[in-house]
Amino acid sequence: MKVFIVFLGILLVSVSAIVFQGDLGAYGQEQLLLKEAAEECAAGASLFLQEEAYSRGTVVFDYEQADGYIKSYLAYIKRNSKALSQGRAFYTAVFEDDEMGYSPDNTDKIPAVTVQIHVDTADLFRVPFIEVMSLERRARYELPEGK
Repeated sequence: MKVFIVFLGILLVSVSAIVFQGDLGAYGQEQLLLKEAAEECAAGASLFLQEEAYSRGTVVFDYEQADGYIKSYLAYIKRNSKALSQGRAFYTAVFEDDEMGYSPDNTDKIPAVTVQIHVDTADLFRVPFIEVMSLERRARYELPEGK
């Protein structure tokens, strides 16, 4: 009987470890996908410039087009992500340009877009002692051209 109880204990710990390892791999994939999404959204949003302002020598982003791009990209990437497709995604986009101004840390006045994606989802881990209910990634893209 003692051997049977020890066997059940080892089996339970082994199964829990395997489940945790699988969930941790899925969590890593979700984080990687969100990182890629934040980088793509920031880089894509920075491509939309107001042409008239650019012709005058100032860099001003087209905020509506950039916002539309971010929304459409997040809708597109939902098919690859369990957390995005089953959870609720929120994002914030911060533009630093000649119209919105620059942050105090941006002393060189380099136009930039920062996108932060936050996803509220169901628990990503099946083991009872770990609970991850949200994911968050942030990316910043600075335009390579300076003034």
